[in-house]
Amino acid sequence: MDKLDYEILKRLNSNARMSLKQIAADVGITSPAVRTRIEKLEKDGIIRGYILNLDTRAIGFMVTAFISVAVESSCKEEFYSFVQNCQNVIECHGITGNYFALLKVLFKSTMELDNFLNRIQKYGETSTNIVLSTYKEAPHCIEAPPDTFSGK
Repeated sequence: MDKLDYEILKRLNSNARMSLKQIAADVGITSPAVRTRIEKLEKDGIIRGYILNLDTRAIGFMVTAFISVAVESSCKEEFYSFVQNCQNVIECHGITGNYFALLKVLFKSTMELDNFLNRIQKYGETSTNIVLSTYKEAPHCIEAPPDTFSGK
């Protein structure tokens, strides 16, 4: 990746529907060159897809929570399978510390969250934090590392 690729990614990150023509004008190359670069970024797995950025509360998901789970060693594969098949789990991260995984979940009510917690506790101890307010939510941080472009 070079500086132009990062510039293209920054624009797509802020507006995935931005036209090739607009991106080309912004970064100073032709539309076909932008298309070629985007196709390469997709082929290389850097761009994994284009998704909606939804206001989840507006569509009824009023409860966002983070759940730390201390998964028992014997249950890891079953836990992974459970998480993969649960639509309410929107993120699952392996973490350091006293817990094994950190889940970000969305539910329509605290009752639904409580039911989920009852189901997931069979995998190990949990600790839950319910989000009261969100001050920043960004899809991704796209900034080229300072040493990426030698001599520029």
